[in-house]
Amino acid sequence: MPESFEQHFAQKEEEKEKSPEEIKEEEGLALEKEIGRIAERMEKEGKTVEGYQRIIELTQKIKELFEEKERDYEAEVKIIVANLEKALEKGAGKNSVAEGLAGVGTKEAMALRERLLKEGADKDYVVEGLAGVGTKEAMALRERLLKEGADKHSVAWGLAGVGTKEAMALRERLLKEGADKHSVAWGLAGVGTKEAMALRERLIEKGAGKNSVAEGLAGVGTKEAMALRERLLEEGANKDDVAWGLAGVGTKEAMALRERLLEEGADENSVAVGLAGVGTKEAMALRERLIEEGASKNSVAEGLAGVGTKEAMALRERLLEEGADKSYVARGLVGVNTEEAEEFRRKHFADDPTLIAKSYSTGGSVHDGIICRYGYEE
Repeated sequence: MPESFEQHFAQKEEEKEKSPEEIKEEEGLALEKEIGRIAERMEKEGKTVEGYQRIIELTQKIKELFEEKERDYEAEVKIIVANLEKALEKGAGKNSVAEGLAGVGTKEAMALRERLLKEGADKDYVVEGLAGVGTKEAMALRERLLKEGADKHSVAWGLAGVGTKEAMALRERLLKEGADKHSVAWGLAGVGTKEAMALRERLIEKGAGKNSVAEGLAGVGTKEAMALRERLLEEGANKDDVAWGLAGVGTKEAMALRERLLEEGADENSVAVGLAGVGTKEAMALRERLIEEGASKNSVAEGLAGVGTKEAMALRERLLEEGADKSYVARGLVGVNTEEAEEFRRKHFADDPTLIAKSYSTGGSVHDGIICRYGYEE
C-alpha cells in the first residue's frame, strides 16, 4: 500500500515530525493493544465468533502495515518520462508536458525539458515544472531561463519543494530583483527549515499577503508551522487559503484544524483540495463527509492527489461515475504511479494525451512541490 505523501516531508528543524517508521510503530502498537483488549474481554465474558473475526482483521492490518513496500522512485520516474514522451508524440500540449515533469530530475527528464523549449514550450511553464527538483542541472536551467526572459514570479513558484542553500539564495536574489513577495511565499511550499520559516516572517513584515503565506505552508506540519497558521488566522488570513495550505499535512493537529475551519465557515471545496497528499483513514472519512455536505466532486477528486490507496482508487472511479470532470480526476492522480494508477490512466485517459500529461501535475507549483517528490529535491 503506498504510503501517504505527508510522510515524505523531512523537516530539517530541531523538532521534527515523526518519521514514517515511528508512525508505523505507533499504529502497530495500537492494533496490538486492541487485540489484547478483545482477548481479555473474551476471557472474561466468553469466546465469540465476532471476537475471533475482529482479531483476524486486526492481525491482517498489522501484517499489511509492516509488509508495506518501499517506493521505487527510479522506476516511477522512468514511467512518468516515458508516458509524457508518448503523450507529446500523440499531440499533448507542450506546456502540460512541461508541468508534468514536476519532481523529476533525471537526465531523461532534463533532456525532455530541453526538447520542449526547442519546440516552443513556454519558459514559464518549464520553470514552474521544475518544482521539487533541486539538482545542479535544474538550478542551472533556472538561471539560464531567467537570462532568456522567464518570469521571475514563475521561477519563484517553481522553487516549491526545494530547500537547498542554493534555492534559498536564489529566492533572496529574486526578491532583490523585483520578484513578487507573494510568489516567493507560495514557492516556499514543502520547505520547513529554520531559514524558510525566517523568510516567511520577513515576507510578512515586508507586506506579503497573509493568504499567500498560508498557502505556501503546504507540506509543512511542524509545531512552528502550525503556530504560524494560527497567527495568520488571528490576523485575518482567509480560512479557505489556510485550509488549502494544509495539503500534505495529515497530523492530528492538522486534521483538528480542518474540522475547526469547517465549523467556522471555511468552504468545503478548499478543505477538500487541501487534503491532497493525505491518505489516512481520517482523511478518507472526511472526504466522504464533504461529499455528503455538498463539496464539489471535482474538488474532492483534485484533493486525492498523492494518495494511491485502494480506497482512493475506488473513490476516483466512483467520482467519475457520478459526473466528476476527467480533467480534475487527472489532476488528482498526480504523485500516484502504482500499477493500479497506470491502469486507471489507460482506462480513462488513453484517448486524450493532454489528460495523460495533466495526470502528472496538479496544475500548480505549490502542490506539485509537495506531491511530486521523487528524490530530486536536492
